[in-house]
Amino acid sequence: MTAREGNVFACLAETVAAPGAPLPPLARTDAVRFLDRYLAASPPLNRAGLRALLHALEAGPRARGRGRRFRQLDPAARAAYLERLERGRAGRAFAALEAVAKLAYYGDDGVMRALGYDAEAVVARGRELRLRDGRW
Repeated sequence: MTAREGNVFACLAETVAAPGAPLPPLARTDAVRFLDRYLAASPPLNRAGLRALLHALEAGPRARGRGRRFRQLDPAARAAYLERLERGRAGRAFAALEAVAKLAYYGDDGVMRALGYDAEAVVARGRELRLRDGRW
């Protein structure tokens, strides 16, 4: 993933997650690193498609006469642009990209803890149950 793709994805994730207190800002999560790992593990065709969507997302507002790239829009204009995209022909593709952005943000350990979910505690409880009940 290029730095530009990561930056476009960060703007997308920030727009769709709209983090506010008590959730951490996007910069304090591993959302962009998640996308890099996700792309590296994806089949080549999927990787190419997601990267193409990021480039289309970045250039789209300018191509549609908005005068600016996606990253240059203010948060409200980005959200409005995404809503218009999802109603168009390519809406499902961009909805899928939005879902990846939400997964990247809300899957971060710090975000999950802020929402009251502690993955380590769940794993520890599962281990304890397996030992106690002799499961597996």
